[in-house]
Amino acid sequence: MSDIAKWLEEIGLGEHAALFAENDIDVDLVPELTDDDLKELGLSLGHRKRLLRAISDLQGAPETAEAQAETPAGAEQPVGERRQVTVLFADLAGFTRLSSSLDAEDVHDLLNRYFAVVDAVIDRHGGHVDKHIGDALMAVFGAPVAHTNDPERAVRAALDIHAAVADLDPPLSVHIGVASGNVVASGMGSDRHSEYTVIGDAVNLAARLQDLAEGGETLISEAVQRSLADRLDGESRGDVAVKGLEEPVRVWQVMGLAEPTARRRPLVGRDGELAQFDAAVAACLEHGRGHILYLRGEPGIGKTRLVDEFAEHAVAKGLACHTGMVLETGTGSDRDAIGAIVRSLLDIGADAGEAARIERVAVAVTDGWLEDRQRVHLHDLLGLPQPEDLPGIYDAMDNAVRVEGRLAVLVRLLAGASQRRPALVRVEDLHWADATLMPYLSRVAGATSEYPVLLVMTSRIEGDSNDQNWRAAARGAALTTIDLSPLRETDALEMALAALPDDADLARECVSRADGNPLFLDQLLRNADQVAGQELPASVQSIVLARMDSLDADNRLALQAASVLGQRFALDALRWMLDAVEQNFDVLINYALLIPDENGLSFAHALVRDGVYASLLTPRRREWHRRAAEWFASRDP
Repeated sequence: MSDIAKWLEEIGLGEHAALFAENDIDVDLVPELTDDDLKELGLSLGHRKRLLRAISDLQGAPETAEAQAETPAGAEQPVGERRQVTVLFADLAGFTRLSSSLDAEDVHDLLNRYFAVVDAVIDRHGGHVDKHIGDALMAVFGAPVAHTNDPERAVRAALDIHAAVADLDPPLSVHIGVASGNVVASGMGSDRHSEYTVIGDAVNLAARLQDLAEGGETLISEAVQRSLADRLDGESRGDVAVKGLEEPVRVWQVMGLAEPTARRRPLVGRDGELAQFDAAVAACLEHGRGHILYLRGEPGIGKTRLVDEFAEHAVAKGLACHTGMVLETGTGSDRDAIGAIVRSLLDIGADAGEAARIERVAVAVTDGWLEDRQRVHLHDLLGLPQPEDLPGIYDAMDNAVRVEGRLAVLVRLLAGASQRRPALVRVEDLHWADATLMPYLSRVAGATSEYPVLLVMTSRIEGDSNDQNWRAAARGAALTTIDLSPLRETDALEMALAALPDDADLARECVSRADGNPLFLDQLLRNADQVAGQELPASVQSIVLARMDSLDADNRLALQAASVLGQRFALDALRWMLDAVEQNFDVLINYALLIPDENGLSFAHALVRDGVYASLLTPRRREWHRRAAEWFASRDP
């Protein structure tokens, strides 16, 4: 393995090793890479951010753990904000007793190995290691980068930490506390020493929950439990008195996390899209050829919910459903999407061991789906060691031949499986995809013109990877692009009244604030008590922060300034606030955060404006209001 491949593997981006090798990028060139370079290579936004962060660490790697937490005076730090975060504290159980029986050097080695595995788990789930304190660790999910599911990420990280430390030698045990809440995130300290951290009740509560937990246990706050209600395998510990808090808090113990249950709100307002899909299914069954449906829309507009309904309709008509998810940074790699589809085509269960997977490869050859020589490529797709009876064949190939071999195998598998039973292939969240995934999807798309295969894909508009090159590679397959629009008020009210049948006024309030966005509406309905109190639910704030964090510093600042001006505002007013006479804000428009109208600009959604405004710290909020007042004083008294 080359040095660049090893480095990419260490930071969780090993799937890009071949891409870097093809472009002659070695470790010595890494510090010179820019965001534009990574875009040219075709990396997704999330992977670019992770790489740039790793490059920054590589350039200024400190010599000690203590130095790693420091930021030199004058160094750039994330701007202070109010953020909705989930905090995790983990502490070794029985460390005092264990360390007393070991030499100091052995304790030092043990702690290094312990923190190495725990830090890796936190990073893998998209969290930020805030600090190490003795044998304890504090991690934050939601700062400096937010995700829409930070509480779930934190709990999954806690479960993985328990498993990881148990595999160490000697086996270790930790007790973990997890809490969510609103915090101030900023640089803290003096001119000589400063670090980015978060301050707030959630930090204190997570630390107290860690103290209450026994070895091997994870305790979570009610706010975390609430966000995971349909997936949490756990039990309530009831109301517990927590040191430092006046009132008892409801505490839950985590046993595990299940997949989302089938309990979903009824689908409303998508009859036209369902009719298009049902027509595609009927044509596929009648003519033996498929179709591509490409769903695009802003976050929360209901893409996944609609594709779930597509899948139910398809299965009812006799189609087999094969799913691949393009995962956001911190949760996996793009090749996982193709691997999942391949395993599904071969009917390989998620828990199947190596022997079972090799047996399915043999069956695919016996059934005539593949030629014997193609086993090397299928082994590659399934993460299996190369066949012993075909020694050296795979090693003798260059990367281009290997890629072409995998693509050909994917099409052969689709052909074989779809002839046995027509297939629906769903690939979601293409906005997270990098360039390595698109050739596979192009081949699947091309296969729809020859075999009874329906391909359904989803993407946000701002991350649309479906460009002209991709369409050309799809060999002219039939393609329908559907841009999902917000729900009509009548459909949204139907959904709200089903959830709040005894409070029509509150249901209408939720509908009004959601403004046609199904995800916002769902979160408002789940947190109706907060809506009644005119609060912005934490889940909605996290959704907005996740979108903000994908912006560069200038556009982020512009969005915050715009939030002070209001839902609608003059273009000149925003330019004046920012001292940017010629700025056009195209990025914010392309990201569907702002929309142009006849009077200037407006926020695409009122809750986006509310979430952005809620992130402002008081000093900056006052300064923006002062500047806005100066603008309006001479123009609109």
